[in-house]
Amino acid sequence: GITAATLGKNNTTGPSEVIEGRFGLLASHLQDDTIELDYDMLVKNLGSHWESENASFKPFPVAHVIHPYIDALLRLKTKHAIQVENIKRIVCPVPEYQVGIVCEPIHEKYRPGSDSHGRVSLQFTLAEATVKGVINKDSYSPEALADPAILSLAEKVEYRVDDSFPGPEQFKGEVTIELENGEHFTETEEYNRGSRQNPMTEDEITEKFNTNSASVLSSDQQQSLKEKILYLDSETSAADIIPLTFGK
Repeated sequence: GITAATLGKNNTTGPSEVIEGRFGLLASHLQDDTIELDYDMLVKNLGSHWESENASFKPFPVAHVIHPYIDALLRLKTKHAIQVENIKRIVCPVPEYQVGIVCEPIHEKYRPGSDSHGRVSLQFTLAEATVKGVINKDSYSPEALADPAILSLAEKVEYRVDDSFPGPEQFKGEVTIELENGEHFTETEEYNRGSRQNPMTEDEITEKFNTNSASVLSSDQQQSLKEKILYLDSETSAADIIPLTFGK
């Protein structure tokens, strides 16, 4: 059997081909035989290129592709002082690949059966954002999922496939709000907020942290943890950080 001695002798602690082996990561996730695997990508520029710099923060706890639509909608509502009762319809162009994710089946998107269903509904999410003025960790509550005002507005949210919209490499959103009096307003978000092209500010990130952690951390704990994380590059050990997450 495997013992500490044999592990030390063989200088191994696990499968030697966990990445490229028959049952490795690449075999399980890349199953198209026509794709030529480029193993050099795993180590190219190692230590100088950080792919994490291209990762997106999520300002909203919803399907990522919906994010630019939320921001575009909330800007329109604020900019034009739009009242919910005056909205005739909300129109959103979307790329084809998003339809089965956040737009269909229609009846499930209009009336989500749970918070999880709500978070992948373009229609319900935009309706709640309009009615409540915010989407955060408290959204998609049982009360919201049954709110007549939100449910009614969700049925006024329409999508149309727009082939000019980019694929998964760029999350773009556009919202047109048409009012009962015939006025209509359009707002576009070229890149989702939180992406490298449209980064969140430090204040926006810490505001989300404060909102999400308020129920488990005291204000002093929040401040201490924030300071540690914001200056993580100067820390020498994670041992000083972990206890700060233990809660009130």
